[in-house]
Amino acid sequence: MPYADTVATVRSWAEDRSIAVWTLFAGDLPPVAQAALATELERVRKDGAVVVLVVPDDVSPTPVERRLADVVVRGPMPPAPYGLLVALAAADVPDVGRLGLLGGSRDALEAGRCAGAGAVIGIATNGPGNRRLLLKGQPDRIVEPGEFADLDASVYGSERRHRERVLLNPGPTVVSDRVHRAVAGPDLCHREPEYSEIFERVKAKLFRVAGVEPDWSLVLIAGSGTAAMEAMVGASVRPGRRLLVCRNGVYGDRLATIAERLGIEVVSVKAADTEPIDPAAVDAALAADPAIDAVAVVHHETTTGLLNPVHEIAALAAARDVRVAVDAISSLGAEELRLAGSGIDFVACTSNKCLHGLPGAAFVLLSSAGTARAYLAPRRSLYLDVPGYLEAQRKSSVPFTPAVPAVYGLEAALDELLDEGVDHRHTEYRERVAYLDFAFERLGLEPTVAAADRSSSVRSLRLPEGVDYERLHDAVKRDGYIVYAGLGQAAGTTFRVCTLGALELEVLGGFIESLGRGLAEARLVNAAARLTAEAARAAQVMTGVSAAPSAPAATATGGRRRAAAGG
Repeated sequence: MPYADTVATVRSWAEDRSIAVWTLFAGDLPPVAQAALATELERVRKDGAVVVLVVPDDVSPTPVERRLADVVVRGPMPPAPYGLLVALAAADVPDVGRLGLLGGSRDALEAGRCAGAGAVIGIATNGPGNRRLLLKGQPDRIVEPGEFADLDASVYGSERRHRERVLLNPGPTVVSDRVHRAVAGPDLCHREPEYSEIFERVKAKLFRVAGVEPDWSLVLIAGSGTAAMEAMVGASVRPGRRLLVCRNGVYGDRLATIAERLGIEVVSVKAADTEPIDPAAVDAALAADPAIDAVAVVHHETTTGLLNPVHEIAALAAARDVRVAVDAISSLGAEELRLAGSGIDFVACTSNKCLHGLPGAAFVLLSSAGTARAYLAPRRSLYLDVPGYLEAQRKSSVPFTPAVPAVYGLEAALDELLDEGVDHRHTEYRERVAYLDFAFERLGLEPTVAAADRSSSVRSLRLPEGVDYERLHDAVKRDGYIVYAGLGQAAGTTFRVCTLGALELEVLGGFIESLGRGLAEARLVNAAARLTAEAARAAQVMTGVSAAPSAPAATATGGRRRAAAGG
């Protein structure tokens, strides 16, 4: 699966079949199955697929088999996969991921798997016993011959609903082939030393990305970023103390909600969703309440794409010996975040945003002071108990089953980031968003946040008058792009565009073209709807006028009397 490298790639994702070539081996399917597949393959062929018959040596294809195929090639008997590669070349399709195999035997299915086919489909012909035999070949699906065309249309066809798209939402992101391949790593028991070795590698790489020394700690959790937030909050406040929460968006509010659910008393410092938290207000709140034990703040509030001044806030809190917990879920990897010596003690993050991994691996980084605080805080949760994870680490273990495939993907994403260079990643994000800012201005789209306070990856934009978000969303989705609705105070009047993940600048150019068309289409639809509504109201008025009873005619005498009375 290619990453979002060119507009042509995105167009193919949006329009093309995922499987371009279906292959069969001559002699593999019984005649009854061949006959049933004839009609099915005709439907698939009309959708643009090519059917190739691979004829092994010493096998003579039946007339029905020949009629099934657009192309006939010679190749070795399965389970050898080489005939499928010949078929791919004959169909002039350069990507083996767009090759599919239809097999009625274990050997044929194994050939597809060994060739790296994008789809390996078992064709069941003789009841449950046959399906159990086909399972040994490890197919992706098993269907009856007469069910194949429906399967193809829903999963592999040009009109399928579920397909690859460019995710311009604030996570999860489009990831590289390197990450996709990594998550298919070996099945692994997390109690074995091999997992501990992987964990130690991931920890060292995260420390390099975050710029911290080995005196920091890492808690790795199977869950979303919110799991890391909850673990961090629960570990940051001692009994009978308060948590100061900076609130200028949905995720600051979430931090407060987590604390309240954990029984922690909250003191709030608030700002509008489009304004950063004022460090002076935090300092004043700390000065007024010595029971505040920690400050929690969102670095990148993706509600609006706003950056909060976490370094200034942390310095003020540290001067008062108050711990600082930062939600860096959508900033670590894209924004400047200085941790060493900053006064920041807890950092919550996840794998599937600016680190370009896949969902499922969340984590908390802790300074030495943060680690000490975690042991002084009540153990408010079983699953999200920070000391429990740290104690297990000392025994080269974990307290609960980790999301091993997500950890595989996280390590691959970290390797990719370190190969690229953290500074280069930051620069690339700034270049992407600068390109979008220029394009948005030309389209007349207005960001909700002042330029000095905006992040490098998220833009919250006001919906132009007459543009409905759902129509705009659906228009760009047809072209292969996903945008995101607004949140918080401006949920009904804004939408968001994000630049996270493995994508190239050219792809953003294709998105801007799509967005321009979508805006024009949404305006036209809205104008047409308005004119239709006005016409309907006018028709109702005219209908009411024509249906009204006529006034009775006045008699000459009566008329003269009224005239005299008025005279």
